[in-house]
Amino acid sequence: MAKRFFYYIVGFTIGAIFIYFLLIRGRSFNFWMPGERVKTEIIERKPVISDKAICQLACLNLNKDSIASIIKKSEVNFDKSKVREKPCKIYLLEINAEKTKMNFSLCDTVVLLNSVNREGQECDCN
Repeated sequence: MAKRFFYYIVGFTIGAIFIYFLLIRGRSFNFWMPGERVKTEIIERKPVISDKAICQLACLNLNKDSIASIIKKSEVNFDKSKVREKPCKIYLLEINAEKTKMNFSLCDTVVLLNSVNREGQECDCN
């Protein structure tokens, strides 16, 4: 009985080492997190920018092309987001270091950037 148990432990250990080196080592599994899934969906669906957001981006000296990199650095604030809204879910993405907030609407067919705000900078965009 002890011999069988020893063989089992040896085989299990060798299998676990193979699994680790072949499948797990060096990979990031952040894409499983809800915030990462929302950010990936926004980036992949190429957001449409509202007129108000275009004005705010210009006021804050941000480029339309840099929106994807800004989204990647941000965190989704689920407390202030309205994920059960119909027909479009509303997500608030925040970058705490820059104190920047972006408001997105995720509809069935389109993603819309509603507004961009930075604490301490007011833009006269309506």
